[in-house]
Amino acid sequence: MNCKNSDKEMMEEFILFVEADPVLPKAQTDRIVCKRVEKSLNPPLWSVFAKFAGIQALAGLASLLVCPQFTIGFKNHSSLFHSLHSTTPSFLYFLMCGIFFVLLGAGLAGLILSRDEIRAIKKARYIYYIAYSMAAHMTFVFLGAEVIVSSSTAWIIGAAAGSYAGFESAARIKQYRGIRSFLTFNGMV
Repeated sequence: MNCKNSDKEMMEEFILFVEADPVLPKAQTDRIVCKRVEKSLNPPLWSVFAKFAGIQALAGLASLLVCPQFTIGFKNHSSLFHSLHSTTPSFLYFLMCGIFFVLLGAGLAGLILSRDEIRAIKKARYIYYIAYSMAAHMTFVFLGAEVIVSSSTAWIIGAAAGSYAGFESAARIKQYRGIRSFLTFNGMV
């Protein structure tokens, strides 16, 4: 195949395309495309929160592999956590537990969700962080975790802080990479 002929043919086709009379899409096609774009740019908040919660729940279950409380994880780590629990002030220990439980999931959610989903969730993210933290805690209570008001409060605060730190960090990294890609693509960097 001769590359010069191929390049020449492509250039001729492009010139014909540019010089051709414009063809407008049918009104129905235009409406369908606009509706799809609008739906993509504005995903339903309930589906974004469900996706976020699903990612956090799966990561939270994975974090239970190292948490000795429900004895579903690895058995050889219990002495480490018990010594941490006995040497760390209770409020601080449960604050760290809450952060640990949700940090990975929130970070993954920030990386997995699309930019449009992140933009949609940002309007009510603080309410979500607290609601998810409370729902996760209530799940633990339902599963038989020991409950003390001070440790519960610390855990919920820690979980909300972990959600905030993980999600916001990942979302900012994603935004920075997007801005950097845009600037690189346009020759500005």
